[in-house]
Amino acid sequence: MFRFIHTSDWHLGRQLYGKSLLEDQAYALERLQELIETVRPHALLIAGDVFDRPLPPEAAVALFDRFLTEVAGTRNIPVLLIPGNHDSCERLGFASGLLRDRGVTIFSKVEDAFKPVTLKGDDGFEALIYGIPFVEPFEVAKTLERDDLATPESALEALCEEITKRKTGPLPSVLLCHALVMGGETSESEREIFIGGSASVHPRVFSGFTYTALGHLHKPQRAGADTIRYSGSLLPYSKSEISHEKCVNEVRIRCDGAVEVIAHHLPQLRRLRYLEGELAELLEKASGDERRDDYIIVGLTDKGAVLDAFAKLNHFYPRLLHVSRVSIASEFDFSQASERIRAMEERSDLELFADFFQSITGTPMDDQERRVLNEVLAELNRGEHAL
Repeated sequence: MFRFIHTSDWHLGRQLYGKSLLEDQAYALERLQELIETVRPHALLIAGDVFDRPLPPEAAVALFDRFLTEVAGTRNIPVLLIPGNHDSCERLGFASGLLRDRGVTIFSKVEDAFKPVTLKGDDGFEALIYGIPFVEPFEVAKTLERDDLATPESALEALCEEITKRKTGPLPSVLLCHALVMGGETSESEREIFIGGSASVHPRVFSGFTYTALGHLHKPQRAGADTIRYSGSLLPYSKSEISHEKCVNEVRIRCDGAVEVIAHHLPQLRRLRYLEGELAELLEKASGDERRDDYIIVGLTDKGAVLDAFAKLNHFYPRLLHVSRVSIASEFDFSQASERIRAMEERSDLELFADFFQSITGTPMDDQERRVLNEVLAELNRGEHAL
């Protein structure tokens, strides 16, 4: 059996609403080290987006350095990784030739996709590990000397076909790849992976591999087949990820080619939570909240004016991230903007304000409110005429 752990999308150095998550990321990586000690995998695979940006903060680089030293150096577990769309291939690939001899393989160039690593599992059972770094299609076209590769799908398909052609022997093969596979469930925090044309890739592209370890999407999920999977991100990085169960995949490839995937939950130092309600209600509940150290996003449903909401909530929730008014978040169809503007010009001030009032509060004005508004508008009109 060959056994490895598949993880991705750490985004080390990430901030959420301006607050650093480095302490939480360090905690999650400590839990990953504990899992590695328990599972004793034959390798650790990281499918891209190690860092949150091409030039990561020094503290994030130091954290990654400590992790590699502990896992690959102290524990002698081979680590194989690729850059994702948030990483810099050149920076992440620094000293990759030297590190490869130390048990850390970084597939940072297109041509590295044709240089698999052979690793041994139990009883001498071997597997081939391939890695395709996240690069633009034109870079693949240049490497393969082709002029017909303009989309991520065509580029990845060409690379995978070339890898298959060069394979020798019956060894099972594992591919590291950072891509958007068709049908995948996206999250708010994922950066657009390709500008212009279609960014998605059909799962058939990976049919030649025993298991494909994907990165990019932050929700753990299969991608068209049980052997093509996203491990998901290390932590929740947006409100849309609050319900995600963050985990890493333990993958077991048996001698007969069967693949078993076991998801291991990674405990979090603090949870990300979303609270919704009127300010007074939220403040009343906050005093008895046993998890006030969590990261908190708040949606207020108050109809009237709200003063110092952030400061009042921040008194109870020291890691409060963001406060917004739920009723304001209404959709607007910009494709019909000109027609709406013309329609607005034909309406009275009372009608326009009534619409505005309902968009803010979620309820129409009552008779008393309309009478007050009429009096205010009349007063304003008298003032204009006096000028």
